[in-house]
Amino acid sequence: MSEPAKNPFDMLLDQIREVVRQEISAALKDQQKGVTKDWLRAEELAELYGLPKTWFQERGRAGELARTKPGRYVLFARRDVETFLERNKKST
Repeated sequence: MSEPAKNPFDMLLDQIREVVRQEISAALKDQQKGVTKDWLRAEELAELYGLPKTWFQERGRAGELARTKPGRYVLFARRDVETFLERNKKST
């Protein structure tokens, strides 16, 4: 007895699953290597540093933090943010 023909949508889903697996695998490898992004959006900085995204946006608009907008998103350089935070930290 022969196998029934596979539904074209099932084949498409299989291809999508494989691509997703590859992307997840690559992301996990990067994470294990300690690869970090040099340019981050305000949302990513908020998650990383535990501050509201509006805090970064306001500092950028005020000119206190350098920012760039090469396309759709406003980006901040990680090193500039870390320098700013270090320079403005208060000792307790």
